[in-house]
Amino acid sequence: MRILHYTLGFSPYRSGGLVKYANDLMQAQMKLGHLVVALYPGGTSFLEKSCHVHWDKTYDGIQSFEMTNPLPVPLMYGVKDTKSATSSQNLDSYSFEYLLDDVKPEVFHVHTLMGLPLEYLQIVHDLGIRIVYTSHDYFGLCPKVNFINQDGEVCLGASADRCAVCNAHAKSAMFLKVRNAKWVVPLKSIARRMKR
Repeated sequence: MRILHYTLGFSPYRSGGLVKYANDLMQAQMKLGHLVVALYPGGTSFLEKSCHVHWDKTYDGIQSFEMTNPLPVPLMYGVKDTKSATSSQNLDSYSFEYLLDDVKPEVFHVHTLMGLPLEYLQIVHDLGIRIVYTSHDYFGLCPKVNFINQDGEVCLGASADRCAVCNAHAKSAMFLKVRNAKWVVPLKSIARRMKR
């Protein structure tokens, strides 16, 4: 089987349960003889403005593609400007269609909705590719991903009013772009070592 996974990326760029689970699953599928390819939301290009897909590199035998200029990836920071997290401006769907044509996946396994333009899901659906969704987070329902409100308490449920209050002090789209830049990874490692 030919499987395209949409995940948050690979270590050290991304970490956490979703990344570990998706990587372990992809490794197990490869051992079973399946063709496995990964797509993940990457950093921002200040030279090229469109959201586009390009070959990245191979991680532990998994061929990967990076989506540059994705929708914001809030992780646990929340979303201050909901429009920036949902509207795909300057979307280069040709590069995604080229990936699909090259890989010819039978299954598109989505591990999160963070950063993923809905138009890409529509393209996959229109091509008749099966979509599998594993919910590792609550991003489709909660902009802060975890249903923990601004006071650190369990949220009583998603609503426009509650989400507006909870995300009033969330990080800006620009902060999220910088935070998700690949050049930040070495800086985070240095900062962690300095804390010790």
